Amino acid sequence: MDRAGLLDGKNEIMDYLRCTEHKLLKYAKAGMPVLVDGGRWLAHKDNLEDFFRAYTRKKAGKIDDY
Repeated sequence: MDRAGLLDGKNEIMDYLRCTEHKLLKYAKAGMPVLVDGGRWLAHKDNLEDFFRAYTRKKAGKIDDY
């Protein structure tokens, strides 16, 4: 259910971010702006975009060679 950018539920948020539940929880613990009310997850696309702009602005640090 997308109402003017609102993502309703973990699955909609994970689909939008193209991530697993493990990553979703990692991002939430890192400060990703979501509202969890009675187990129901809500997020706004604009807030997620702002969060990831700042989150990915950090230096990568050490990246293992493949």
